[in-house]
Amino acid sequence: MAKGTRLFYTSDIHGSERCFLKFLNTAKFYQANVLVLGGDITGKVVVPLISRGNAYEARFLGQTHEAHTNEELMALEKAIRFNGFYPLRVTQEEYDDLTADAKKQETLFNRLVAESLERWMDMAEERLKGLGVRCFINPGNDDEWIVDEILAKSNFVENHDGGVVQIDDDHEMLVVGHSNTTPFNSPREMSEEDLSHYMSEVSRKLKFPQRAIFTLHVPPYGSGLDNAPLLREHEVVTRGGHTVMTPVGSTAVRATIEQFQPQLGLHGHVHESRGVKKIGRTLCLNPGSEYSEGILHGALVSLTRDKVVGYQLVTA
Repeated sequence: MAKGTRLFYTSDIHGSERCFLKFLNTAKFYQANVLVLGGDITGKVVVPLISRGNAYEARFLGQTHEAHTNEELMALEKAIRFNGFYPLRVTQEEYDDLTADAKKQETLFNRLVAESLERWMDMAEERLKGLGVRCFINPGNDDEWIVDEILAKSNFVENHDGGVVQIDDDHEMLVVGHSNTTPFNSPREMSEEDLSHYMSEVSRKLKFPQRAIFTLHVPPYGSGLDNAPLLREHEVVTRGGHTVMTPVGSTAVRATIEQFQPQLGLHGHVHESRGVKKIGRTLCLNPGSEYSEGILHGALVSLTRDKVVGYQLVTA
């Protein structure tokens, strides 16, 4: 591997199609040969477009939008997808039926997530195949379990969550998308004790930990990469008119990094804590996230066999 590896990493795009397309474009723009999207890839909100006879009406980003032609309708749906939401055409009767049935809402949401992600997998293969690029995408704590099924169907995109993969001649990548417990009861949370045990089991698959990349969705506790607004009963705590910040990362993740001292730690989860931190010999990165603005934050890293030779936090 004389030329080394040039890796682009991002996380927490939460369904934003604009950010996903930017992610795919980084291969050519930054001449990266490894792309990693490290969790929280899907959105959380469905936006109904309700048929009103001669138009569709949607409440989106605090405003009511109307689409009177097919071109306007497609443009509105595109805007909704670009902002991380899932558009759904319905009649008023269908909308009323859905709002009255939580089970139907869950089934519908999973279907929309699956359809969107399947389209993304097709985009990835179409745009990256033949470029000599490997594309790794793993779920994060906010992603529903159906995400694994869709990623597994792809013949191009690789998901190694809960495992270890050789990404080049010299580097293994350990991947864990779970987080420690959050106030939001997300699908993939564990206690610190369980997360520690889980990462310990995964790490047994490593051959050369000191040259490894640890793609751990949650950042290490107290690293400065994990500062988020302090919540009290789901309300943001302020003091003197300023938001109070507190570390919310994982003690288990920190202990694992301190134990194995991998070459590189790639993290996300905490959108507000874009930054870089050394823990021992390990370079840890959190590119942060502004997905709702269509902004893609990432980290560009150049690796040789034994060290990180360059890194930069970038924005697209």
